[in-house]
Amino acid sequence: MKKSILFVLLSLIGTGAFAAGPEVIWAGGSLKVSDEARPGFTAETLVSLGQADSMYLFTEPMLTLTHAELGLNLGAGARVPILSGQAVAGYNLFLDYTGYNSHKRVGTGLEIFYPTVSAHLNFYLPFSDEHGGQEALPGVDLTLGVPIPNAGFISLWPSIYYFDGKDEDNLKGIGLELRVQPTKAVAVSLGGRNDTLQSGKDDNELYAKIEVTIPMKRLGKDLFAFDKGQYPMNINEQMAHRVVRESFITYEKKR
Repeated sequence: MKKSILFVLLSLIGTGAFAAGPEVIWAGGSLKVSDEARPGFTAETLVSLGQADSMYLFTEPMLTLTHAELGLNLGAGARVPILSGQAVAGYNLFLDYTGYNSHKRVGTGLEIFYPTVSAHLNFYLPFSDEHGGQEALPGVDLTLGVPIPNAGFISLWPSIYYFDGKDEDNLKGIGLELRVQPTKAVAVSLGGRNDTLQSGKDDNELYAKIEVTIPMKRLGKDLFAFDKGQYPMNINEQMAHRVVRESFITYEKKR
């Protein structure tokens, strides 16, 4: 199924079926600090690959940095309006590499955006061997995005996750994140969950994250002015939404 979808997308690109060529939509990055893990940095961009009929194709490459080692996430996806334009559905496929422990995995995700909620389901499948006493774990997570009525710049992000442990207990539980985006360019999040997935610990985690997103079409146009957001959400703007997934590969420490 994955190969068929990718084949169709690549064929469309090769035949020039898209209405426009590649275009950088936004560039940005993030810093996440946790009480149970080392700081994690990302730098990423979303590039539109054009549109065929109503299907929007994009790629979202990302560099990660933790333990003073670089990693790389390469991903592509497609989004399309559904329900007569009242919602957007999407599919993505990622290849992840974490530099400090040489782990690799494939991730695939399904997403749906509705004016009052979004849902993001991801599956992760590692294909690297044990390295440095650490082994990458397969898993799944589901995250909801719920904007607050009359305050669209604030949203709640509850999640559930499960990663299949081999030597240690499975990593499974719930998380909750409060995200505040008072400007187009900057968002700050505070959250917690039952496990510290980034460092392979089954200890409760509290974290803070700051994200920077610079839309190319708004350079120099009051990027840092207060923006109360929109509720219900504008579905068309969700075509260029950041993919919601675990950026760092989840692993466990071998006994």
